[in-house]
Amino acid sequence: MAETLPINSDSGTDEEEEVEPKFKYQRIGNDLRNILNTDVVTCSAVHSKFLIFGTFRGRVYLLDHQGNSVESNLSIGDRHTHSVAVNHIDVDPKGEYVATCSDDGCVNITGLFSCENNHSLSYGKFIKAVALDPEVKSGVRRFIVGDDKLTLYERNLLQRLKPSELCAVEGSVLSICWQGNFVAWASHLGVRVYDLSEKCSLGLMKWEVPPESRLENFRCHLRWSNATTLLIGWVDTIRICVIRKRNVIEASSSNLPGFIVDPVSTFQTTFNICGLAPLAVNQLVVLGFRKERSADNKALRPVLCVIEYKMNTCEEVCTDSLSLRGFEEYTVNHYSLGCIIEENRYFIIAPKDIVVASLIETDDRVEWLIKHK
Repeated sequence: MAETLPINSDSGTDEEEEVEPKFKYQRIGNDLRNILNTDVVTCSAVHSKFLIFGTFRGRVYLLDHQGNSVESNLSIGDRHTHSVAVNHIDVDPKGEYVATCSDDGCVNITGLFSCENNHSLSYGKFIKAVALDPEVKSGVRRFIVGDDKLTLYERNLLQRLKPSELCAVEGSVLSICWQGNFVAWASHLGVRVYDLSEKCSLGLMKWEVPPESRLENFRCHLRWSNATTLLIGWVDTIRICVIRKRNVIEASSSNLPGFIVDPVSTFQTTFNICGLAPLAVNQLVVLGFRKERSADNKALRPVLCVIEYKMNTCEEVCTDSLSLRGFEEYTVNHYSLGCIIEENRYFIIAPKDIVVASLIETDDRVEWLIKHK
């Protein structure tokens, strides 16, 4: 059986009235525990069928949602691994292919159960981000790699890869998130959205540089909540952007792209952001790293927060502190948040722990109310 251990979480302080919880938490065990005894998670991707993650040693593992290993091409030899830590993982919508990249300069496109369209590319430079075509019908004919430029690779009729440079980059590409014709990506200056149909950038959203640090010292978290809404979480700022067509007045200049990136809400959080995902209308689930330190200068427990946002303000609906293994030694970049939006399940990823947060169901609410009436 899968080991799904509940972990402690709290909302509010001892002085406040105890608040009915919004989530229940379960720790993933089974084969995952054995893997994490000798290695640590550096990146992950969550699919409705499975969980896949890369490690510090350059390995890539495929598990079911209970933490049991799943046999695939990733399990065969060392052909699909990296020589150093895996930086990023992406999975196609069907769950048939996985893309990985690393500071070893390699990008691997691997069929989980077929080797027909496998590719391994070597760049001789650090690669931080790769993205597979999110179109279900594409059969992974296209993927994008980011280094000092953004490059689209397409397979032609002879099954050969044709690279096309989309645009140059300020510094290097730090993260990529692809939805339909729009590719969002972050660089050392800020976030851009590229329109593949019009073959142009829709502009640069510059990000405020954190005091006494640099933007590239923080992971930029990008997620499309639907076909035209982009969620951005970087340092301690969240921005919700909508991609829309220009109106008649805006389109009067023929030199402008047909679409515009409209930031409909921007607000700051009390913590640094480790990941974000949609929950309900105007609500987000955000994984946060507290800026404060403990009395002995250790990191505090990370928080999972439900935030309700308006134009440029936000309110914390609930906040749970999470006791993840080893949290005292981690930094903001050690954590990430995966999700299955349709099921309202959120995967909290730490180097030595993976915990699943699920919305409280009716039976759980009744049990809690009976105990606390």
